[in-house]
Amino acid sequence: MNSGRNEKMISEAKKFIRELRPHTTNIFWSNLNQMVVTGAALVVSIIFTRLGDEEGVLYGQYIFVLGVFGLLSIVSIPGVQVVVFRATAQGYDGVYRKATIFSVLWSMAGIVLLVITGVFFYFFKTKILGLSLIVSAFFFPFMTSLRNWILFLKGRSEFGRLAFYNLVKLLTSIIAVGLSIFFTGNLILVLGAYFLVNSGFNIFYHQKSLDTLTNNELDKGWKRQSYVLTVLSLSTIIFGKVDIVLLGLLFEKTGQMGEVAVYGLVMKFVDVFFSTIKSTMEGVVPSLYKSKTITIRYFYKFFLLSFLVPFVLWWVVKYPILFLYPERYSDVIFYSQVYLTIIPIYFLNLTATHFLIKYKLDKEINISRIISIIAVVVFYSSLIPLYGVWGGVISSMLYFIVQLVVNLLLLKIRKPKKQMEIVRRGKDFKGIRF
Repeated sequence: MNSGRNEKMISEAKKFIRELRPHTTNIFWSNLNQMVVTGAALVVSIIFTRLGDEEGVLYGQYIFVLGVFGLLSIVSIPGVQVVVFRATAQGYDGVYRKATIFSVLWSMAGIVLLVITGVFFYFFKTKILGLSLIVSAFFFPFMTSLRNWILFLKGRSEFGRLAFYNLVKLLTSIIAVGLSIFFTGNLILVLGAYFLVNSGFNIFYHQKSLDTLTNNELDKGWKRQSYVLTVLSLSTIIFGKVDIVLLGLLFEKTGQMGEVAVYGLVMKFVDVFFSTIKSTMEGVVPSLYKSKTITIRYFYKFFLLSFLVPFVLWWVVKYPILFLYPERYSDVIFYSQVYLTIIPIYFLNLTATHFLIKYKLDKEINISRIISIIAVVVFYSSLIPLYGVWGGVISSMLYFIVQLVVNLLLLKIRKPKKQMEIVRRGKDFKGIRF
């Protein structure tokens, strides 16, 4: 019986490889690009832990400022990024130009909000954090809206070019940030180096992307969907930034910003695996958006196989963590082991999200994200003050579970509605899968 099961598993694995073969090139370049991005983030965290202060205060303050910056990025209508990705994949190049200008205009509000937040921190919290937020405000449009070139290249499936562009940009950024840490250790100068380099490259790559537009075709309703998908982005931004901000506010009072650094390292390390999954999906997504036959059921077998990943990682993650970071950050190991168990849920949730986008189920997307936002705010605000870093890790895991359940439920509810519509039109839907 065991041999039969083993043969079945081997057969499924071979079938899995065959089905991925048409997407191999895109997946390779997409994963290479993601390796560059996540690798750069890891290198920066290593530089902070090796060259920064022993308590990790500098790194904790650094990711706190980036957390506030990222949280306020919602005003730039980040939903345009998903629209640019989808529209470009479908041949509507004109959306890139229009959507970027649209986002830049909205991002002006972010400058004002960051300055106000910085002034508040300067007078009522920590002066260095306040000044850092004020300085970062002037880079806001270039760091948010002008990043659309990334989604433009992904939509065109030009993952090789994207990997090269990111490699040049991130290597320059690493050098600039590393030198500023080594020679100054000053938070404002470190952030200034980071923002200056990344903003400059975003401007340059944006212009190069404009030069490659092949048409000015616009996808009808792109602006409306941008607003809708901003709700989707809102849940992602809140999920990825509110935890850092809350932990920063919690430990800033007690002078323990090093704990924020520990949490940041956990998120950075685990994100290596999340990003690999995401980039693999992005290699397939352009074909998924175009296909009229692929359904979410197709991905259930991959979901089951993905349970092997956290099982293996549990036993091996401690070795790279101990190699990369000083021994004083060994707490990162257990936090990471626990958080990585959510990988199968993350994968299926990401897949379900892409199907909601593919079907343009704007109402369902709104419902899903509103529920997710409420859930993650409740989790963070209740668990982080009680349990600190553990509260952040547990809340993040619960967020993925809630979002997956809601997304799958909404996709299932949509099924009879679609079939009823086909019946009303008198079409033969035999064999159609939803």
